[in-house]
Amino acid sequence: MPRRTGASARTLALTRAQEAVALRDAERIKRERQLEATLADYYQAQGEVARIQKDAEAAAAPFEATICEAVRALDCLGETRAGIAGLTGLSLPCVRDYLSDTVPNESAPDAPTVEELARRGSRPDADTVGGQAPADTPVVRDGD
Repeated sequence: MPRRTGASARTLALTRAQEAVALRDAERIKRERQLEATLADYYQAQGEVARIQKDAEAAAAPFEATICEAVRALDCLGETRAGIAGLTGLSLPCVRDYLSDTVPNESAPDAPTVEELARRGSRPDADTVGGQAPADTPVVRDGD
């Protein structure tokens, strides 16, 4: 095959370059369409998850309130936080959350007095009595 030179060689080279670019563009467009379809699936699923979670939270709210009341009742019966966690299967941080659950923007209630704790059957810790635990009272920091 004779070697082309001049204008015909340039035209042939330009044609080949355009074909290569067109092939690359077709692959890029195909990939972009795949990305678009995948992202559409993602955002549709994300919307469904948000809707289902919102419905589930609304349905679970009365039961969450019952759990909170029961945990507080166990606390009033003199159970320690660790004891409540053991009896209910809740984690200790979860028990703490239920016991400290307050309405947003509501001022926190005053800490119970030593007399109030004695009446409930609880033992005060160092934080409750102003940083100094009575000599016969063990200081509990982490498990309770």
